[in-house]
Amino acid sequence: MSEDPNTPSPSRMISGMALIIVGLLILISSGLCTAVFGGGALLDMFSGSGTGLDILPEALLFGGPFILIGLGLFHWGRVLRRRK
Repeated sequence: MSEDPNTPSPSRMISGMALIIVGLLILISSGLCTAVFGGGALLDMFSGSGTGLDILPEALLFGGPFILIGLGLFHWGRVLRRRK
């Protein structure tokens, strides 16, 4: 029997799965950390002390690039696993 020409090679499948796993690890850990600090900043801001606005941009500045990197790796892994 002949293989389907649209099926990705095993090396592409393994590479895609590895990128998806690494991307999700980075995305989830960075996203949770940024969400905790950002949520805490918002709660602090609405509680009346008003210092949350100072911390929120820092949380996004330090966490945002890692969230984007994780999302990019996840997307790249999905693209590798698709058909040619």
